Amino acid sequence: MSENFMHEDLVKTKITYPGLFKRLWPYARKEKVLLFSAIFAVAGGAIVARLIPALIGYAIDHGIKGKDYSVFTQVAYAYLILEIFRSCFSFANVYLFQLFGNRMLFHLREDLMGHVQRLPLQFFNKTPTGRIVTRLTNDVMSLGELFTDGVIAVFTHTVIIISVVIALAVISWKLTLVSLLLAPLFIWASFYLSNRIRDILREQKKKLSLINAFLAENLNGIKVVQLYNRVTRNRDTFSVLSNDYRETNMRSIRAYALMQPIMNLFNATTITAALYYGGLLSAEGSIAIGALVAFLMNIQDFIPPLREILEKYQQFQNSLTSAERIFTLMDEPEEYELENLHSPGMIRGELDIRNLNFQYEANLPMVLKGISLHIQPGESIALVGRTGSGKSTFISLLQRFYDAPEKSIFVDGIALERIPREEIRHHVGVVQQDNFIFRGTVRENIGLGDPRISEEQIQRACEKTGYMGLLTRTGRDLSSAVDERGANLSVGERQLIAFARILAFNPDILILDEATANIDSESEHIIQEATKEITKGRTSIIIAHRLSTIEQCDRIVVLNQGEIAEIGSHAELMKAEGLYYQFASVGVKTNVIDESANGPAGTEPGDPS
Repeated sequence: MSENFMHEDLVKTKITYPGLFKRLWPYARKEKVLLFSAIFAVAGGAIVARLIPALIGYAIDHGIKGKDYSVFTQVAYAYLILEIFRSCFSFANVYLFQLFGNRMLFHLREDLMGHVQRLPLQFFNKTPTGRIVTRLTNDVMSLGELFTDGVIAVFTHTVIIISVVIALAVISWKLTLVSLLLAPLFIWASFYLSNRIRDILREQKKKLSLINAFLAENLNGIKVVQLYNRVTRNRDTFSVLSNDYRETNMRSIRAYALMQPIMNLFNATTITAALYYGGLLSAEGSIAIGALVAFLMNIQDFIPPLREILEKYQQFQNSLTSAERIFTLMDEPEEYELENLHSPGMIRGELDIRNLNFQYEANLPMVLKGISLHIQPGESIALVGRTGSGKSTFISLLQRFYDAPEKSIFVDGIALERIPREEIRHHVGVVQQDNFIFRGTVRENIGLGDPRISEEQIQRACEKTGYMGLLTRTGRDLSSAVDERGANLSVGERQLIAFARILAFNPDILILDEATANIDSESEHIIQEATKEITKGRTSIIIAHRLSTIEQCDRIVVLNQGEIAEIGSHAELMKAEGLYYQFASVGVKTNVIDESANGPAGTEPGDPS
């Protein structure tokens, strides 16, 4: 297992409750009608609930003591009406808040997913996929509990407590003070314990993130794990991570277990004080029996909502740690764009690279040094060089996955940084050695669900690349199912899907990054013909090891340690007997050039590819 997964999952955004609600307010503002309707339902329910003890007290004082039994008939009807109103308010409260919370969660999830997809490639290079998935799923779900359950409970029970205290004070402010004298002490103890729980939950999230990151990496690489007999080592490593997570869970359970005894003790002292001092006041004639009964009924309604608030406060702690992780992700800077961008609309495919120097980070060596190259529209260029010479970096800069220095790359005379990323990526198509294939159908993998790509375009692309013939021979069609990552397809067929995808989207600039490598001999001829078809009439930059592919290019650019060593056609470079000659001489018989011919392969500093 990579040591990176043992590193702490740092949360940069520390958030408080006011800060949390400040960040959530933009989402709440979108559903203001639902929010205020729910608040009205809560207030109505609280008022009705306080009228019921008052009604019982009235029945005791005027019905029993006054021996007017007709009062009980009136009280019974009034009680039934109040309970009907309370039920209606309760339903409206829960339904409206749940609806409000789910809509807020929907808006948050949409924003978060959109933000993640606009993050720069460096973020994904440094952050394990499992960690990102945890924040998009588990953490959003935890924060969703805050919306759909926590906010409802805390707000509702806070209103209930306020209404109870007001009702108690109306009956007897002296008895209220005595009964609730110790309330601040118990509430402080409960919140102190909840803060301890919050710290434990934050650590718990980090441990779970480590487990998810470990599992994601090793399940994706299960073939390598089994091939190199890493099963036992991985099991031991997972056992260590799992034990750490279990210990953290046990600390959380012990803290939770202390909360209930504290609340029970608070309940006992409150009722005891109310009974004792209330009895004294009743004996003195300072409070009527019915009023005392109403007071005791109200004060019993004080403890359950307080207990609920403290329990939801603990849930808030859990949601707060999730919120910290979510908003840390939201605060990651998106791909940077300059102002006053220019949208060329149509691109001829002319590329002009002027003294391009690039390094991934300030503390890393230069990957590309002084690259100057002019590519005419429709020209095909092959990039050749040892591993680490800067080939993949060069094409990543063209796609704006990384930002080159300003005014070093021009497309049709426009500085690359002045063209919106989305637009330049629409005009630049890439076929890689290992193209990503999605679960779905052949049609969906070619058109990628883009409404601009018609069924006719997809069929034409398949015919031009020769893929339609392959589908027909194997008894399949465009609706045939494709497994995750194209597991049920051959390497050659996955490449043909990528080639058909390029033709369907029809980019102006084409990049083939080892697109013909690692294909079976049966597919090689089809792939070669497809390569000719997709490069026809468009600017093409080709990274390849097959001589048959490179020889067809108009010019070959040989890179060496980030610099251009040679430029020319295949015949010119072979005649010059330079670096390309050394690469190609070994591969004449095999049709594959040997890029390690001039010494050991280098390492491209910081190049994630």
